[in-house]
Amino acid sequence: MKKFFTYLACLLLCVSFLLTGCGTKLNVPSGEVLSNGGSVVGIGDYVYFANTYVDYSTLSGNDNTEKTTKHNAIFRLQTDENGFTTKDEDNQIENVNEVYGKIAGFDNENMYILGEYLYFTSPNTQKQENGDDRFDLTTLYRVRLDGTSLQEIFTTTQSRGKFFFSSGENAEDNFVLIFDDSKVTKIGIGKRVSGKEVLLSDVSDVVFPSIQGSIDCFYYTTDLSQEDQDAGEEGNNIGRYDMATKQGTILSQEKYPITLICYKNNMLYFKQDDGTSISKYYSISNYNSFGSDKIQWTLTGQVDDKDSISNFTPINENVVVYEAESKIFLGTKGAGTIANYYELVSEDATIELVDGDYVYYTTANGVYRISYRDKKAQTLAETKNIQQGACDLVCDEYGNPEYIYFYAKLETNTTETYYCHRANIHTATLTNPQLRVECIASVLEEDLTGTTEE
Repeated sequence: MKKFFTYLACLLLCVSFLLTGCGTKLNVPSGEVLSNGGSVVGIGDYVYFANTYVDYSTLSGNDNTEKTTKHNAIFRLQTDENGFTTKDEDNQIENVNEVYGKIAGFDNENMYILGEYLYFTSPNTQKQENGDDRFDLTTLYRVRLDGTSLQEIFTTTQSRGKFFFSSGENAEDNFVLIFDDSKVTKIGIGKRVSGKEVLLSDVSDVVFPSIQGSIDCFYYTTDLSQEDQDAGEEGNNIGRYDMATKQGTILSQEKYPITLICYKNNMLYFKQDDGTSISKYYSISNYNSFGSDKIQWTLTGQVDDKDSISNFTPINENVVVYEAESKIFLGTKGAGTIANYYELVSEDATIELVDGDYVYYTTANGVYRISYRDKKAQTLAETKNIQQGACDLVCDEYGNPEYIYFYAKLETNTTETYYCHRANIHTATLTNPQLRVECIASVLEEDLTGTTEE
């Protein structure tokens, strides 16, 4: 039987341990969604995090239950007044407790705090009628911040699902929007979870705003009508749903199909395949005259394969970054309608996120960030075997990034487990990196010692 230890505490507490029993009460802001868009979320001196990153395709049977998750569970860490961890006489990190035994670190990770609750997504554990597991589907849960009163809110039926959390001063402003099975569903969240309301049906894709909170609209696409398809027409429709009027309006029928990317900085970003050598990426801000202010961010001939562009990410309305040909490119809007592009990172890298002037990225050798303004890179963590595509920022009370959280194997790993680490951003410099990187996860004994114990 496997034993597991921890860098956080000498003993793990039971799954449903009452965190408020420690005598600390959280100061929870009302009417505000706290989120980093992934598997880590901070509130005050606390950080809630998924202990490990799990490939859902490796799950089977009862792998995602209270009794089986163990080191794959959700934990929280209490830091000191300066945001640092504290250690006991055995050099073990203190003030860490298990919140709940569910997997939250996976490819569709979403973790939020709203009011007294932690909301998170997890691989679905409901079996199909034929008894098959469907871990490729996603369940949205909520649990009190002390780890009690787990409640299932929604389980997708056809997709991984997309989620948006809205909040405001009034109770009716607190709801979650979910895209699944060609529908956009609205569910109220507060002291109680309200019934489901379908806002749109027969939708092929949706993009919600990039920042959780108050929402005025979202964009969607639909397939052409059967009549248009029978007439030989191609492409799709793009629409806008207005939350105030509760109506969706088709803005344009496009000859070439549009794929939605994101809705950020009050601009809609999308790509469109017009049959040339590359799918062009665009943005618009004037939805009333769709396409009249369209900016093209990628150039035909820039790369050979039209599908080779990935992780297209806006920094602000004038700058975007994206991956192509194993490099990171910077696109800048000029005087015309076609942006200029520059090589920002020349090595094989994955864009993780953007914040302020910085692009955060991972390579085979570590975690880095680079300023798009001066093109100077900083090392945040020098470590191999990183789970790419799973980084989060946690900021201080002034909105400045303090730590980047990521998942990596230990040097002693004898398993394929990726554990939660964090790196102190303030210690990163160009000439003399004083890196303060620490694993904050519950770790299997064999990965600590490099041996396997039955």
